[in-house]
Amino acid sequence: MSVTLGTSETVPASWLGSFNEAAFAALDTAVEGSVLRAKREEAFVAYQSLATPTVVDEEWRKTPPEFFPLDGVQGFSPLASAKGVSTPEGVSEFDVVVDVDESGIRVHDITGRLAAGDIVVEGLSDAAIRDPGRVDALLGSATPRAEWGKFLALNHAFFNAGLFIDLPAGTVLEHGIWIRMAIDSEEFVLMPHLVVAAGARSEATLVESTTSRNGLVHGIVSAKELFVDKAARLKVIALQEWGDAAYQVAHDMAQVGRDGRIDWITLNFGTQISKLTLGSDVAGEGANAELDGLFFCCADQHIDQRTLQIHSAPNTYSRLLYKGAVQDRGHSVYQGVIQARPGAIKVDAYQTNNNLVLNDGARVDTIPGLLIDADDLRCSHGATIGNLNPEHLFYLRSRGLDESDARQLLLRGFFSEVAERIPYPWICDRVRERIESRTGDV
Repeated sequence: MSVTLGTSETVPASWLGSFNEAAFAALDTAVEGSVLRAKREEAFVAYQSLATPTVVDEEWRKTPPEFFPLDGVQGFSPLASAKGVSTPEGVSEFDVVVDVDESGIRVHDITGRLAAGDIVVEGLSDAAIRDPGRVDALLGSATPRAEWGKFLALNHAFFNAGLFIDLPAGTVLEHGIWIRMAIDSEEFVLMPHLVVAAGARSEATLVESTTSRNGLVHGIVSAKELFVDKAARLKVIALQEWGDAAYQVAHDMAQVGRDGRIDWITLNFGTQISKLTLGSDVAGEGANAELDGLFFCCADQHIDQRTLQIHSAPNTYSRLLYKGAVQDRGHSVYQGVIQARPGAIKVDAYQTNNNLVLNDGARVDTIPGLLIDADDLRCSHGATIGNLNPEHLFYLRSRGLDESDARQLLLRGFFSEVAERIPYPWICDRVRERIESRTGDV
C-alpha cells in the first residue's frame, strides 16, 4: 500500500488491481453460509465490471480517485464476532455497545435487551446463518444495483466487519445502541458494512463513533443500509474522528417507509481525505428525513460530501442542513441532490449548505442541485460561503474577549443549529472540544 496520500503521481494506475480474483478466492468465508457467499460473489462480479471512476465523472470531479491508494492490499478474512463478553465501563446510557477493531466484533448487552430477545445485534455472518432469508432480502437493496459505484461494490464483495441490527415491530429502545470503531494497525483497511432494520412503529437511537491515532496510515471503505419501516423512528448520530493520516470512502443509504422518519446527524472531523455519500429515500407516503451535518476541515484535509434526498413517493418531506468550517489549506466539497421521482407529487424538500472560510488558502466548493421528474411540489436549495463577521469579532473583542475566544464563540454559535439536535451531552462536549482545539491558533 502506498503511504503517500493526495499525490496522484505516486499512485500506480492499477491501484485497485489488488482486489482481484486471487484476493477474493483467499477470503475465508466458510462460516458465513451460502447466502453471504452468493452475495459476495455477485458483488465481486459487479466490482469487476464497473469502470474505475475518473475525474471525468461528475461525482469525482473535485476528488480524484487516485487520492485513495489501495495498491498492495491483499485479501483478508471477515472479523470474528462474539457476544456476552465483559461489559465496558461508563456506557450505562446505552442498551447495547458494539466494539469493532482489528481483533474482531464484540457485542455487549448492557441492559439485557439482547438476552430477553427484544432486539438482535450480531455479526452479519451470524445473522445470515440464523435468518438467511431476511439477510438475503435486505443486504444490497438500499441502493439499486444499477446505481452502485466501484467502491460500493468493493465493500459488498470484501467487507470484513459486517453487523446486523434488527428492531422488531413496536420495539422502543430507551437508551440506544453505540457502535465504537477503533483502528491501531498501520496500513489496515477496515471495510465495515452495517445493516439496520427498524420494524414498524419501532423507535431507537444509533450512535457510531470512529477513532484512530494521528499519523497512522490506514483506510476505510464503509457502507450502511438503514431500513425504516412503517411509522418507525430512527435517529442516527455518526461522530467521525479517524486520525489525520486515514483515508475513507463511504456510501450510506436509508430507505424510509410510510409515515416513518429518520433523523441523521453526521459530525466529520477526522481523516486526511474522505469521499462520503449519504442519502435517504423517503419511499412511503408521509415519510420524513431530517439530515444534519457538521464538519471542520483544517491542515491539509480534503473532505468531499455528497448527499441524496430522494423522494419516491408523494406527500413526503426532507430537510437537510450541512454546516462546515475550513481553515489552513483544507478543502471541503459539498455536492447535494434533491430528486423527485415520477409520481412524487406534494413533495416538500429543502437543502442548505453553509460554509465558513477562516483564512486565505482554505477552499470550499458547494454544488447543490435538483433533479425533478414530478410536478405540484416544493423543492429548493441554498448555499453560502463566507467568513466570520468582522463586526461581530470587533464587538466581542471590545467586551474583553481575545481573538481566539471571540472566534470560538462565533463558531459555536454558527454550529449550534446542528449541535443542539444531538441528544447526548458528551457528544456535544466533544464537538465543542474539536472546535476549540482547531481555532485556538487561528
